[in-house]
Amino acid sequence: MTNSAIESAITEWAGILGESGIVSASDADVNASTIGAERSIPAVLRPETQNQVSEILQVAQRWKVSVYPVSTGNNWGYGSANPVEDNCVILDLGGLNQISDFDPEMGVVTIGPGVTQGALRDFLDRHDGEYLVPVTGAGPSCSVLGNALERGYGITPVTDHFSAVTKIEAILPDGTRYRTPLSELGGTEIDGLFKWGVGPYLDGLFSQGNFGVVVNMTIALAPAPETVTAFFFSTKDDAKLEALVPVVRSVLRTLGGPVVAINLLNNQRMLSMMTPFPENKAIDGVLPAHVVETLADNYGVPAWSGVGAIYASREVSRAARRTLRRILGPVTDRLVFINRRRVKAVRTASRLLPERFATRIRGMADTLSGALEIMHGTPNEVALPLAYWRSGTLPATGQPKNPARDGCGLIWFAPLVPIRGKDARRYIEMIERICPQYGVNPLITLTTVNDRCFDSTVPLLFDRGDINATARAKDCYRALVNAGQKEGFLPYRLNIDAMDILNRHGSALPGLASQLKTAVDPNHILAPGRYVPRNK
Repeated sequence: MTNSAIESAITEWAGILGESGIVSASDADVNASTIGAERSIPAVLRPETQNQVSEILQVAQRWKVSVYPVSTGNNWGYGSANPVEDNCVILDLGGLNQISDFDPEMGVVTIGPGVTQGALRDFLDRHDGEYLVPVTGAGPSCSVLGNALERGYGITPVTDHFSAVTKIEAILPDGTRYRTPLSELGGTEIDGLFKWGVGPYLDGLFSQGNFGVVVNMTIALAPAPETVTAFFFSTKDDAKLEALVPVVRSVLRTLGGPVVAINLLNNQRMLSMMTPFPENKAIDGVLPAHVVETLADNYGVPAWSGVGAIYASREVSRAARRTLRRILGPVTDRLVFINRRRVKAVRTASRLLPERFATRIRGMADTLSGALEIMHGTPNEVALPLAYWRSGTLPATGQPKNPARDGCGLIWFAPLVPIRGKDARRYIEMIERICPQYGVNPLITLTTVNDRCFDSTVPLLFDRGDINATARAKDCYRALVNAGQKEGFLPYRLNIDAMDILNRHGSALPGLASQLKTAVDPNHILAPGRYVPRNK
C-alpha cells in the first residue's frame, strides 16, 4: 500500500462521502488510547448509510488500502479507536445509529453500530419498552453492537451479550451484503427470533473477527422484572476464598433463573472505588501490604466482597433471599440486600447526620444507586472513575468521561478461570506475584460468565504520561499472558497490541481462520491483523 494509493482512494471516497465525510485522525480525535498505543492513521471516513459502507470497501479493494471499522471507538483498555496495524483508514460507523424493527411484544430490536447503550435506553423509555439494555460498566457512550461483537458481558439477566444476538447483516470486504439464510428465504421476522437459523452458522465469523462490517444487528432484550434486588456479601478472611468460590457456583446452580451473575472483588479493587490513590505511600507505584491493610481497616473493606442481583417477582425474590442466606451464610461475614427504596431511605437518613458523616454516607448512596441503575439496565458512569485512579484528568462535573481523551492509563487483562477454589487461589497468587514486579497494583475482579467459569478483569493502571510506566504496564500484560498460558488462565479477548498471541505454537486456528479470511478478503484490506493473522 503506497501513499499514492491512499491519496487516490481518498479522492474516490470524497466523491462518495463529500468533503465533510473525511477528516484527519487528529481532527477526529481517534489516536489516543488508554493502553498507550498510537497508530499512524491516514484518514477517518464517516459514512451515514450502509450503501456508502459498501462503496467504501469497493474502493478500498480497488486500491488495496486497509480499512479498520469502529462503532463508537470507545473500546477503552483494548485500544480505543486505534487499528491493529499502522496505515489503516478508520471507518467510523457512529453515523449508522438507527434503531429499527423494535417488537415490544417479543422483545427484539435491530440496531446499527452507532447505537450506544444510552441511546438504546432512551429509545426504550420513549417507546414504553419494558426491557433492560445489555449494559456494561463502560458507560452510556459505548456501542451495544460493538460490545456484543467482542463477546462482552454484564450483570443483567442476559450476561453473555453475543448470546442475545439473533441476526446479523454485514457488508463483506468486496462490498457485497451478507444476510442469513432465513432472511434470504423471506423469513425476516422469524430470523430475528431464532439465533441459529438454518445451515452453517456463519454469524459467528463476525464476532471477534475481520470478515465483514456489521451494519445491523438484531438482539433479544431481557424483560424488566417485577423487582431487582442487589445483594452484597463479604468475608474478612482471605483464607475463606477457597470455600467461598464453590459456594458461588452453588448459588448459580440453585438460583440460575433469578440470579445470573456474581462478582467477587479483592480489597484493592474495592479501595480503588472508595479512595484516591495514595501516591505518597506507594513504593515504585505499588501499595505495600501494610498500607493496603491500613486503608482497608479505615474504610471497613473486607478481604473479599461479592455482589449480585435477584431478578424476579416479589414472591420469588423473597424465596431467593432466604436461599442466599442459607447458602452464603456459612462462608460470609455479612450479607445485605439493597433496592431503590432502601437507597432512598439512606439518602434521607444522611440529612439528619453531622456533615462529616453525611458526606461519606451520601457518597456510598450515590455509588449504590449507580450500581443499582446498571442492574436495572440503565447505563451510567459509576464504574468509569476506576480508569482515573492512577492517571488522567477527571472532566468537570456534568461532562462525560472519556478515559482515552483524558489521559488515563489502562490495559485490561481478562483471563478465564474455572470456578474452583484451588484454581481461583492459583490465579490470585499469579496476579499478586507478577503485577507488583511491574509497578502495577493487583486489582482483581472475578465475574461469573456461567456456573463453571469466571472471567477475571484485572485493570493494569499506570501513569500514561510516563513512558517508562507505560512500557512496564505493557510488559506486565505480556508476563501475565505468558504465566497464564502455563497455568491455564487465558484471556477471552485481546487488545490491539496482543493479537499475535493467537499465532503461537503452530495453532490450527490461525491457519483455518486465515484460509477463510483469504477466501472473502484476498487483499486483506479489512481490519488486517485483527484476531486473524495474515498468511505468511
